[in-house]
Amino acid sequence: MLFIILPAYNEEKGLPALLENTKKACGGLPYRIIVVDDGSRDQTGTIIREYTSLSEQVEAVSHGENMGLGPALLSGFRRVLEYKHGGWTENGGPAGREGAGAPWPDVIVTLDADNTHSPELIPLLYQRIREGDDLVIASRYAPGGRQRGLSPLRRMLSRGAGIVMKCAFPLPGIRDYSCGFRAYRLGLVRKGFAAYGERLIESTDFSATVELLLKLAPLCRSWSEVPFELRYDRKQGASKMKIWATISGYVALIFRHRRFTAYGGLRERSEDWSEEWSEEWVEE
Repeated sequence: MLFIILPAYNEEKGLPALLENTKKACGGLPYRIIVVDDGSRDQTGTIIREYTSLSEQVEAVSHGENMGLGPALLSGFRRVLEYKHGGWTENGGPAGREGAGAPWPDVIVTLDADNTHSPELIPLLYQRIREGDDLVIASRYAPGGRQRGLSPLRRMLSRGAGIVMKCAFPLPGIRDYSCGFRAYRLGLVRKGFAAYGERLIESTDFSATVELLLKLAPLCRSWSEVPFELRYDRKQGASKMKIWATISGYVALIFRHRRFTAYGGLRERSEDWSEEWSEEWVEE
């Protein structure tokens, strides 16, 4: 089963096209789209309700107020794990075994809801997981990747953050630390919750995607990147990124992360270990 998580905050202009394109891209796969409405004040909620009323494959998770990217991702992950823990098998029958080499593994894909990420890439990400990877990143910096429509400042910030993170926490073969367009084997996310509980993502700003990568990487058996073209020229409406808040978030993450993980293994387990994420949830 393919679970697609779309964190959305005031995305009334880009969300309809993204939902339509995602449904087309995943038409040959058993899939479920989970849109996390993170306290939107525009018509995002109305659009989501319209789609959920027309399609059983689209579902909404709503936050009463804007909580940020990290909490939105956590809400989406929790929803998927609730399905799988309860034996949910809609639109694809029994899920079958998971793990490397499984014929139809359970996979979570995350992407931005502003229509700057092209869902046509989802089948390729899914195929990489089927071939054995636990994590696949759509990379702007892999050979063949590119960015359209970014301002020079945003381009410099993105590239600079990647260089800093790569120096501080080198992950072989990873060039794009911050892009949120990724595929995760479901078992990897389970292991992440088992290790960290609700502290799997503590960041609320755009550094949340970097934090998630750094915490899950030591739990991966293998990862890879595929080239990706960011279409920021398709974005409608104001950017949600606050430049200085994002920079301070990256700095805070560097210091905070040293208490938890480093490449090669977990340094310590979260103090918030919960029975909810006991080893029965963790895929061997």
